[in-house]
Amino acid sequence: MPTDQVNRNLVYVFDVSGGDPALLDDETTVRTCISRVVDRAGLTPLGETSHRFAPQGFSMATLLAESHLAVHTWPEDGTAYLTLTTCRAPSSGTFEEDTRSLLRETFSAAGVTVRTLL
Repeated sequence: MPTDQVNRNLVYVFDVSGGDPALLDDETTVRTCISRVVDRAGLTPLGETSHRFAPQGFSMATLLAESHLAVHTWPEDGTAYLTLTTCRAPSSGTFEEDTRSLLRETFSAAGVTVRTLL
């Protein structure tokens, strides 16, 4: 029987508030941000799917070799959330704070909180 513990459910939930509605509704901005989160975490993207809502809002999911990442935006409220579920801890020891800063900067957000489920 293997002695190494496998992490099957590391979950990071980032809640964005007070964001710029135009940035939260811009598909290129959201895609670029998600790509940067995946790169900074040292994870392996396999594919993605997305949906634009009318009149606004955007959802995107990226399938990772290590699990998945999803983002949902509500431009009308200036909010979004990003959820990363992974079986491997991000490669950076400062992943949570780096991602909070990235989301604040990308969406000109007033705040970003993070909840971690391990």
